[in-house]
Amino acid sequence: MLKVTSLSVNYGFVNAIRNVSVHIKKGEFVALIGSNGAGKTTLLNSIMGLVPKKDGEIIFKETDISKNPPHSRISYGISLVPEGRRIFPNMTVMENVEMGGYSKKRSEVVSKMDEIFHFFPILQERRTQLAGMLSGGEQQMLAIARALISSPDLLLMDEPSMGLAPLVVKEVYEKLSMLKNMGLTIFLVEQNAMAALKYADRGYVIENGRIIMQGKSDELISDNEIKRAYLGKEYKEKWER
Repeated sequence: MLKVTSLSVNYGFVNAIRNVSVHIKKGEFVALIGSNGAGKTTLLNSIMGLVPKKDGEIIFKETDISKNPPHSRISYGISLVPEGRRIFPNMTVMENVEMGGYSKKRSEVVSKMDEIFHFFPILQERRTQLAGMLSGGEQQMLAIARALISSPDLLLMDEPSMGLAPLVVKEVYEKLSMLKNMGLTIFLVEQNAMAALKYADRGYVIENGRIIMQGKSDELISDNEIKRAYLGKEYKEKWER
């Protein structure tokens, strides 16, 4: 479904990512892990068209979208849940969700809204509440719901565990796993490597703007270098409870 080939992005004279290649098949849940500043968000923003590429190709559903503007990529079937959620705090939950469907017909948005509220019952309960009054976990669910209203084929997720308690992180990832089982393709970036690899089918590791490793999630979890660099000595105790 998505094929990124030899992608490079610069910020001025700084190489943010260099010769990055990833591929994601339809229906896969793929994680990209790495430390802060490794280039994870830059890759997602480039796929979404929010930052220009220097070199390389972005092929989505066999179409080169490398030069397409962001709104066009949404129309092709890509949605992004940004880092920090970036909801509209002074708008209601329902208004936030509706904002994600600006490119769709009103009838399509209304129909999809019922489906989304069924999937996120807490948002149904709080649909008239200001989004800024929601908890961090509820805001993350809202950000996902806003991305889903456009009926994407590919969901891009940027640091979904940021600022959330472990139990809430688990709840968010279980929702993402359910979406994957419903047929949605997911590409997710995370510093919280264990959370991502616990649920993803495959993973990539990015360091200093380059992909340094890839493989099935269970292979990466068992790799001693990944354990040392990204999981830490407490990883088993925390995530195998």
